Amino acid sequence: MNKSLDKQVYSSFDQLKPVQLHDLFRLRQQVFILEQNCPYDDIDGHDPEAMHYLIYRNNMLAAYSRIFQPGSKYADQCSIGRIIVHPEFRSTGLGHELIRGSIERCECDLIRIEAQAPLISYYNQFGFKEEGEVYVVDGIDHIQMVLDRSA
Repeated sequence: MNKSLDKQVYSSFDQLKPVQLHDLFRLRQQVFILEQNCPYDDIDGHDPEAMHYLIYRNNMLAAYSRIFQPGSKYADQCSIGRIIVHPEFRSTGLGHELIRGSIERCECDLIRIEAQAPLISYYNQFGFKEEGEVYVVDGIDHIQMVLDRSA
């Protein structure tokens, strides 16, 4: 890994650099709003209470997630959301690196995600289990999934 071109950032919202904020909002817009053709309120007011995990490759934001520790979104669970890999870096193993790194940064055993339903088997690989029924958010099928690291 070329340290000048590749890096990982794990930071609270208020400690992110302006360029990192720009990068993460741009990537989220590019994929969640434009690529998936889903106009929704991405800036939902929860970014300040989350930790942000950014993976850069060749000085480009290649993957991102936001992580909520217990007590911020759920009382006794962690949550990983806004899981995203830049289109140029898909099918390279970076998604696995992002999920594993996000799980490692969670400070509890129960980790919840709101997964897009077509990705159920992908998240099953990491130990996430479906909880409840599929429901629609902004025109896209989703399902709650939970990983119990104590099991």
